[in-house]
Amino acid sequence: MKKNKIIIIIISCIIGLFILGFLGYFIYIKNTYLSKDEVKEIILKDTKLSKEDITFKEIDLDLEKETKKYDVEFYYNRVEYNYEIDAKTGKIIYSDYINNTNINQENTNNNDTANNENSNNTTNDTNYISQEEAKDIALKDAKFSNQEVTFTDIDFEFQNGVAIYEVDFYKNNLEYEYKINAVNKNIISKNREPRD
Repeated sequence: MKKNKIIIIIISCIIGLFILGFLGYFIYIKNTYLSKDEVKEIILKDTKLSKEDITFKEIDLDLEKETKKYDVEFYYNRVEYNYEIDAKTGKIIYSDYINNTNINQENTNNNDTANNENSNNTTNDTNYISQEEAKDIALKDAKFSNQEVTFTDIDFEFQNGVAIYEVDFYKNNLEYEYKINAVNKNIISKNREPRD
């Protein structure tokens, strides 16, 4: 009988310690890191969008790496945005977006162009924007002047049959990468992240 009481007391203590540990961890997380609502406010401020415009798909707290961060994925008008935000300071570590609408239009336009080129056996390079135009589009979107940044790379290439410029530059400790449609001037994707 005494053994049963001792076992019940031990099990109760273990369960109590487990509950206290879980509550302590929850309180630690809540007081140490930003809340999901605070992360949403940071994103709304950065994108200048309203809460009603955005569909959040994922807001995950990643505690496995040295820098504790939130991984955030959301949508606005078929555009997919990805952010990494420092979970303590709220600093934006990384952001990019992919404009799925532009990609679909580009593939359709490029297929039409390819069909026309195959039938005519000619290529007309005059339809592509210049490197300077691609740089200007990226700078205008990032809200920088040419004098404020250092360009590291500007490449013209075809990706999935779409003519694009990849424009890379940095300012201070952030590196920016833009992919711009070389025909219709749309920004296909962009990202920024700390320089290595």
